[in-house]
Amino acid sequence: MSINFEEQVKLLVELQGLDTQIFKFEDDLESIPRKISEMEDHFKEKSVNLKSLEDGVKSLQVKRKEREGDLQAKEEAVKKFQLQMYLVKTNKEYSAFQQEIVRAKADGSLMEEDIIKMFDQIDAENKKIAQEKDYLKEEESVLAEEKKRLNKEAGRIEVELEGLRAQRTALAGKVDPTVLPKYERIVSSKGGLAVVPVANESCQGCFRIMPPQVINEIRMKNALIFCENCARILYIDE
Repeated sequence: MSINFEEQVKLLVELQGLDTQIFKFEDDLESIPRKISEMEDHFKEKSVNLKSLEDGVKSLQVKRKEREGDLQAKEEAVKKFQLQMYLVKTNKEYSAFQQEIVRAKADGSLMEEDIIKMFDQIDAENKKIAQEKDYLKEEESVLAEEKKRLNKEAGRIEVELEGLRAQRTALAGKVDPTVLPKYERIVSSKGGLAVVPVANESCQGCFRIMPPQVINEIRMKNALIFCENCARILYIDE
């Protein structure tokens, strides 16, 4: 039984149209988990930033407590020196204790300044943390809504794909069994594009100019004609 190549090319063109839609939907479906993962990673980065701010405040609080301990030690040293002053017997010893007290009080003043600065810094950082928490709460809500939307979109695409694949199976059954494998092989090796028109005397797959003889052979419709450059099946949309 001879093959009606004109009819076969029409079927392949229609099959190519279905495959183009299927490949696009498959790409869209595949991209959805990736988009969700990227959004989740972005949210995690923001969460890490919040954790860093909180850890910074904890570190400042530890340093403040250490400084407060140092200040207390200085104040106790001053009291000790003041008591010892009353027990000395010479002016030289008395003067030495006075100098120690002055130094200890000066050190204590610096420590008090450090503690005040730390309180201010902790307060400022806590305000940043509060703002970051509010921002993250909003981001979490946006993320949840976007994930919901994308998952809904994935469901819609899957339904579309199911219908298109059913159409493809029915259409592929009409293609001659000697022709279909050639088409499938080209689709697989050429990024999903196996059948292309000739326009302005050039292949629309690789844009190579076709010799007049090849164009005539396409018009004769006695066989499948392949582009010598990209190996795709050629047709003329008349």
